[in-house]
Amino acid sequence: MTLLVVDIGGSALKTAIWHDASLVDKQTEPMMASWELLEQALFEKWQRYREKYNLKALHLSLPGVVNQETGYLEGASSLAFLHGVPIRERLVKLIGAPVKMENDANCAALAECHQGAAKGKKNVVFVVVGTGIGGTMVIDGKIRQGHHLYGGEFGMMLIDGRREWAELGSAVHMARKVSIAKGLDMHALSGKEVFALAEQGDNIAQEAVEEWYHYLALGCYNLQYILDPEVILIGGGISQNPDLIAHINRHLTKIMSYGQRSPLTPNVQTCDFYNDANLIGLAYL
Repeated sequence: MTLLVVDIGGSALKTAIWHDASLVDKQTEPMMASWELLEQALFEKWQRYREKYNLKALHLSLPGVVNQETGYLEGASSLAFLHGVPIRERLVKLIGAPVKMENDANCAALAECHQGAAKGKKNVVFVVVGTGIGGTMVIDGKIRQGHHLYGGEFGMMLIDGRREWAELGSAVHMARKVSIAKGLDMHALSGKEVFALAEQGDNIAQEAVEEWYHYLALGCYNLQYILDPEVILIGGGISQNPDLIAHINRHLTKIMSYGQRSPLTPNVQTCDFYNDANLIGLAYL
């Protein structure tokens, strides 16, 4: 079945056509500032590709908790304007075709379980690092969302006793912190630019990057001893950093040395599909 697949993220809108078991016509653009603008963009894309590909349905990847019964987005996400809107109902009326929705981390998990790094594994934790942190857990081969559908909302963990992992483990928030420390506008630097500054020897950037790796590793450590997965897979744009796992492991070694600790070190790896994981996973809804 040919689909328009859409990944709605905190800072970017990614779209593609799922055709003949692959992604074609991939596009990325800045996220819109309101639901009305996003809705219009989705309608225009549907109209553009509907006849060319004989589209059958629209599948959406969303941050936050997707209520499959109501078609609303619940919980907390980086896009406040998505909440309180009957997303599925409005889009079905707009395009006149079926619409399916799923949490972004669940989409990534579906992609990795069917085609990628989690294929053949029964117990896996997925951590998706973007503007915030999301995730999902596969237990005994099935995605588990919990009684209130909040299972996998790892970003809401309080890591230092007060602040959430979605803040402390996010490269976006790290970049804002460095920007402010340098007397710049909080949005002046990107995560990629902060990593580059750290490599060039900038002390402020180096300290922030090391702290970020520490908190990312600390969250993974906690998840290992809560869920005991075979592997913890890191997804999102940051997973393309070739040194990511080495740095996480370095900080895990430090964490494991904090007094009496279990000898089981978390097995942390990156997802195979990086930024395409959500789009690919949408094909398996």
